[in-house]
Amino acid sequence: MYNIVSGKMNKKIFQYTAFLLLALFTTGTFAQDRRTLDTKVADVLAQMPTSDLVHRDRVMSELAELGPQGFQKLSQLLTPAGVGDDTSVRFAINSLARYSSDFGKKDAREALETNLLKALEEHSDTEIKTFLLNQLNLVGSDESVNAIKKYLADENLVEPATQTLLSIGSVSASAALFEALPKAGESAQATLTKALGELRYTPALRAITHFAGTENVALRKATLAALANIGSPESYKLLFNAAKEVNFAYEQTNAAEAFLTYADRLGEQGELDLCKKALKSISKASQTDDKLHNNSGALFIYAKHFGYEVMPLLQKAMDSNNKEFRYAALNTAENIGGVAGTRQWIEKAGSVSEEVKAEIIDMLGRRGDPVACDFVKANLNASSQIVREEAIAALVKLAGKEATPLLINHLAEGKDLEAAKAALLQLTDKEHLAPVAAQLPKTSGATKAAFVELIASKAGNGYFNTILALTNASNQEERKAAFSALKSISTEENIDALIQRLLSVDEQNEINEVQMAVIQAAKGVKEEQTEKGKLLQALQTTNKKERIIAILPAIGGDVALQTVVNYFNSSSGSLKETAFEALISWKDYDAATSLYDICQSTKGEYQAKAFASFVKQVRSANIPDDQKLLQYRKIMPFASGTEDEKQVINAIGNLKTFLSLIYLEQFLDKNELQQTAARAIMKIALPDSNGENGLSGEKVRTLLKRVASVLKGEESDYDIININNYLDKMSKEKGFVSMFNGKNLDGWQGMLLNGNPIKIAELSEKERAEEQEKANKKMLENWSVKDNTIVFSGKGANLCSAKEYGDFEMIVDWRITKEGDSGIYLRGTPQVQVWDTSRVEVGAQVGSGGLYNNKKYESKPLKVADNPVGEWNTFRITMIGANVTVYLNGELVVDNIPLENFWDRSLPIFEKGTIELQAHGTDLAFRDIYVKEINTDEIGLTEEEKAEGFVSLFNGTNLDGWQGNTTDYFAQDAELVVQPSRGGHGNLFTEKEYSDFIFRFEFQLTPGANNGLGIRAPLEGDAAYMGMELQILDNSAPIYANLKEYQYHGSVYGTIAAKRGFQKPVGEWNQQEVIVKGTRITVTLNGTVILDGDIAEASKNGTRDGRNHPGLKRDKGYIGFLGHGSELKFRNIRIKDLSK
Repeated sequence: MYNIVSGKMNKKIFQYTAFLLLALFTTGTFAQDRRTLDTKVADVLAQMPTSDLVHRDRVMSELAELGPQGFQKLSQLLTPAGVGDDTSVRFAINSLARYSSDFGKKDAREALETNLLKALEEHSDTEIKTFLLNQLNLVGSDESVNAIKKYLADENLVEPATQTLLSIGSVSASAALFEALPKAGESAQATLTKALGELRYTPALRAITHFAGTENVALRKATLAALANIGSPESYKLLFNAAKEVNFAYEQTNAAEAFLTYADRLGEQGELDLCKKALKSISKASQTDDKLHNNSGALFIYAKHFGYEVMPLLQKAMDSNNKEFRYAALNTAENIGGVAGTRQWIEKAGSVSEEVKAEIIDMLGRRGDPVACDFVKANLNASSQIVREEAIAALVKLAGKEATPLLINHLAEGKDLEAAKAALLQLTDKEHLAPVAAQLPKTSGATKAAFVELIASKAGNGYFNTILALTNASNQEERKAAFSALKSISTEENIDALIQRLLSVDEQNEINEVQMAVIQAAKGVKEEQTEKGKLLQALQTTNKKERIIAILPAIGGDVALQTVVNYFNSSSGSLKETAFEALISWKDYDAATSLYDICQSTKGEYQAKAFASFVKQVRSANIPDDQKLLQYRKIMPFASGTEDEKQVINAIGNLKTFLSLIYLEQFLDKNELQQTAARAIMKIALPDSNGENGLSGEKVRTLLKRVASVLKGEESDYDIININNYLDKMSKEKGFVSMFNGKNLDGWQGMLLNGNPIKIAELSEKERAEEQEKANKKMLENWSVKDNTIVFSGKGANLCSAKEYGDFEMIVDWRITKEGDSGIYLRGTPQVQVWDTSRVEVGAQVGSGGLYNNKKYESKPLKVADNPVGEWNTFRITMIGANVTVYLNGELVVDNIPLENFWDRSLPIFEKGTIELQAHGTDLAFRDIYVKEINTDEIGLTEEEKAEGFVSLFNGTNLDGWQGNTTDYFAQDAELVVQPSRGGHGNLFTEKEYSDFIFRFEFQLTPGANNGLGIRAPLEGDAAYMGMELQILDNSAPIYANLKEYQYHGSVYGTIAAKRGFQKPVGEWNQQEVIVKGTRITVTLNGTVILDGDIAEASKNGTRDGRNHPGLKRDKGYIGFLGHGSELKFRNIRIKDLSK
């Protein structure tokens, strides 16, 4: 559709994601002035909600510019709760209110205020009115008061109306609330009274006082709170008595709290004597533990209004046995009294218990008055530990780094080790550790250990030698601290010393600590991953090899790995065990090959542990799924039982590849593995959590049906429903078809005339049959089937498919032997290369997968992705036209490169030909050979359409034949997917122009989706006007409720309206046909003609939208999909050119 939407709309405000849409401005939406007002409003709503505040403000700026009419359109889309979904509308209005309330947006605020007031009048639903009133909280002013005050008489709206007036907060707002008070019911009176109190509206005092005697608890609570906030001296007796009646305890009317608030208001209004009287009354009545919170509040208010006068009361609070009350008093005291106050507190601290003294010292530290420094320092030597510890903490706050020497000395005396160490951790840094280190020779035991820990915590590597020496200490505390510190202070320079220490200690804990230090020192040191590394050098000479081997997994490197493997293979006892533990704990995937070798060569515990570690390393490895599958298949024969097999099957279940399904199929026949395999197959085949990447094709369908028939256990019913739902929606394409049945060579034949298609074509039918019979006999001499694989040995020619292929995607596993050389011929043409990469004399070091015989275009692969000789590899080969793309073991090695015609380079590549497995004199094996044919001219075509002359416009694999925005539009799973979040711009057009035609396609909408089909359009300009646009739109979306008839799906935009009611539900595929012949356009949707009209006739007296549409007179142009920021999909796009 012409520029209505810039993204899809989620249904609930809390389910949105930040990437929903492209900004309107990047798609040029608001830059086009031809849109109707309904369209502009819908464009905004399609982007709501959004969490991108910058984007929100941009859109709100444009929404504000739509003026009163635009807001009215928006307001009309509000629906009562439970009727429709207006989430995006409410989000837009609230966003506009927030935007307009920002500083400097006076005009926008005033305009929105007017619009909201008008909308209030237009809507009758209470909940909608409440929503609109809530928005006035953000933009309302005195101008709103007269319009809002009438809602104060409505019991259902008095609360939001009151809140709005409260947010306005003016005298007139207060007067309106007061005016409504006498006539309101008790519930409303409570709301109004509370608001009048918050506004401190004195004229309402007498009326509010009148409610003080009410039996209605809510109204009485609101009354006491309002009288307290107004703070009139006249209310003293009433509020005091109310608190006294409840003994200043907590109860439903909050009378005690109201009296506290009242005292504060009296102070604020200068009624200091009365304020003081109230506070003393509160304090006197609140001496018990359950009321000390009142007393604390009174002290705070006393300090607020009387300052230093509160000191005696605060100090008296120190005599309380209630610790929380004392803390509250000290928190109040923190900022009271200046230097004089500090001195009073120092004096007070001398007359209280040690516990309270510690609390006062803590407060003095927070107070930050340096006058207290000497007092705090003196208490570093107090007899009470709690006092000393608080003094340490306070000194850090009062003196900062200047306290460092004193605290170092304190720590050196062995006092308060943890507190002093914690303080010094705050004050010291790596560059200033000298005074700390200076204490090491002067201290001993736990004290020295504390200094060591300080140095370690600051990574003091300059003191490595000193601390290393302490690892020989006889004192266990010193020794333990030193060993523990090594890992924090060791660097590359210390490796030699650490190795020496590692080989000289005996205690296992100490060995562990030094090993961690070595790891820290050697980590990232490249030399340590070579034979020259100090660790590997030491390993050769020491008789304590286990200690070094245990470190190597964390260091890594090929040399270290091979060294550990050698020790495992050649040692026994603890050395062999250590080497094995190192291998199974290796830090990355590099050890997988070695673990596989262990599985091959051992039994029992070694094999079991190696198996589990191999699976774990593959699972966590950063390698493609194709490669992971090959590794899992390789290890599976060494499973020691059902649990091992399940472990592998579950791991394969995370690989969304076709061959993963093929491999797992066999386990459906094993009772003990059936359920595990079934769920793994289901996980692979079904779409992921985002509803994407589901597999399709006849083989997938067959497997899923079988899975559904065997699933058991919890949630199996739910899983079966999911499978059946997916099968119902799955495309009917054949998908991948097996070229090899695993039993014999049916479907294959021998090579003729050295494989030259040109010479083969020159043979007569009889000659060809005779030659083929000879070749087939010869084929059997060297090609055979063994263990579900096609194998070649000896000398012979290629194995050729009996069928010829055009465009296709092929999957095949292959394996070669040493010096191996082979390849895959495509359409009878060599070749996708396969060879042993060690054959550098012929250039094989570049790797397999390249188009070996190319001369003009690239022949070498992008990278080496081969597995070792003797192991299986996986090719995924796609050929469209002459272009070939190859993935080897999941790595892209050929990227859309033309395959040249080896047989005659002056000719283009053959349109069809055989797929051949090349023989080159070395033993070969192939398995799991599957092909999916891609008929780029017939994708989506029925037999009738083929006969009628239709051709496909979309090959399902790439965007060949299209131009324009090939970023947001892309091919995936035979569908043309539109994802505006990919950052592209503009529309997607055909490469060819068309005049008269029949255009057929399928489309799948998302909620609120908007696109368009451009016809006879130019590449530049607005296709809806410079050409013609047929709407593609989610007619069911609430945001489009007010569009013009000629803006809905199927309409010729602005000119001829289409009938509605024939779209399938959002998410289902729709079929559409468009016939364009001369000036007549016919649109059929899901079998129903929804538009049949003549554009010349329809526009002879002007178009329906009153706009100029010069494109209506074009008789030729491009066909395109006109993106407006929405996600959707197309498929089976085909055309019949009627102009030929």
